[in-house]
Amino acid sequence: MYDTRRIIGKFFEHKVIQLFDLVIADSEDSGRVPDLISRDGSFYVEVKSSAYNNGGVINENQLNRFNKKIQAKNSRRFYAFGYHSITKNIQEQFPTEQELSEALSIRSLYLFPFSIVRAYFSHNTKINTPKHQSFVQLREKQAERIFTRDEDIWRCLRLNPKYYRPLNLHDKVKIMTRNGRLEQQILDSFHPEFIAQTGAIPCSLLRFVVPV
Repeated sequence: MYDTRRIIGKFFEHKVIQLFDLVIADSEDSGRVPDLISRDGSFYVEVKSSAYNNGGVINENQLNRFNKKIQAKNSRRFYAFGYHSITKNIQEQFPTEQELSEALSIRSLYLFPFSIVRAYFSHNTKINTPKHQSFVQLREKQAERIFTRDEDIWRCLRLNPKYYRPLNLHDKVKIMTRNGRLEQQILDSFHPEFIAQTGAIPCSLLRFVVPV
């Protein structure tokens, strides 16, 4: 049996690379900084993927590591939350990795600055399991509420929404920036033609790396 989480994670990582013209960060601190970085090194992106009714995992240890390492580099940090629509019996429906890869598509994708992700983690009930110590999950419905600046969820975040700018890049891709920082850069690098593309992603797309 193959690992469905690995295939889904790779699918969304490849999509984020393509959509925002990012590259893999070639770092000696592998696992201690987000995997993806802009070509000019100005911001990092950590990708979280899940079914829309489940939720991307925000892990406390990872969150703290990223904050410490990237803050020292004076770069911006984002989390990309990608959601798909396959909610159950994945391996029964798609017996092989290739079949699952070809069936996956973007239902929605949200790009949030680190400050929102950290606030969401801080003010939500933590979950602990043998594999993941202290984490919370961000479901699609909650991501949409953050993006639309729903009063109740922003009250829970304890952040002022007036400092955050939401922007629809596509009906499936939405970003939010703090005070508009890097908004134009993200807009300029956006490639919507990759949204509908399915199937395996050529390995050549992952060869360009930026040393950090």
